[in-house]
Amino acid sequence: MLRYFLYFWLGLLLIAKSYAEPDFTIAKLSSKMTAYYHIHQQDMHFENKAYRLFIAEPKQQSKPLPVLYLLDGNAHFSLAVNAVNPDLPLPLIVGIGYVSDNAYSINERRRDYTFAVQDETFKNGGGAADFLRFIQTEVKPYIEQHYRIHNKKQHFFGHSFGGLFGLYILFHQPNLFQYYTLASPSLWWGKGEFLPKKSDWIAHKPEYILITLGEYEEFPEKDPQITSEQKQRIQQRQQIRPFNAEQLSEKLKSQGNNAHFLWILNKNHGNSIPEAIKYSVELIQK
Repeated sequence: MLRYFLYFWLGLLLIAKSYAEPDFTIAKLSSKMTAYYHIHQQDMHFENKAYRLFIAEPKQQSKPLPVLYLLDGNAHFSLAVNAVNPDLPLPLIVGIGYVSDNAYSINERRRDYTFAVQDETFKNGGGAADFLRFIQTEVKPYIEQHYRIHNKKQHFFGHSFGGLFGLYILFHQPNLFQYYTLASPSLWWGKGEFLPKKSDWIAHKPEYILITLGEYEEFPEKDPQITSEQKQRIQQRQQIRPFNAEQLSEKLKSQGNNAHFLWILNKNHGNSIPEAIKYSVELIQK
């Protein structure tokens, strides 16, 4: 019996890597878009942890810039820059990543993006409070000091654990950004222990919350490429989450938030990322 439970929980913790992995190659920046953007990198250190900012600054700018902050910056930064429509006003794009050549830093993102919970199964995460402090006291002040940004048009994007971290910001420091895209948030983390006890979860209502989910994440049986093992792991995750992403959107909406949900059809957890980023970029360019 003990062995069964060990395998069960190990399967849950391996979900992010074993089912529908994101593309672990880093997309190249489009030469078309580098004609419009200056590209910079800035390494930062915070409490003995190393981070790297990936920054795309419009070459032509006459007004304060809306800014899009993305987690998993090593992988998502180029996807966001390539998704920009050059015929519309260009945003400043900031990818928050790690000092690494890898697309995703698996251990670091689990450490930084997840809520602290009591269940020992989730002991390898729980650093969201520290990571939020890093963004609040280091990242945003740096960007605001070096770039002319629009303070009322600050957008956040996070996928998977990054989407979960977006919830952490909303629950603890919601006015840090005005627009949020939570893509495929990992609602199974902590078996719902991360939810606030108060009835109104978000004290300061942001302008807009977009929650996206790949169709095959919720309905793995529709995925023609899925294996029986992968399907079982997804179902295990679904059993311990408090609700799904669409229900989360409805709950936030019922509490007075301007929340919206979007299915990304025929996509799974990994290959829904480019489309989710595209929707976030479209939102900032409206």
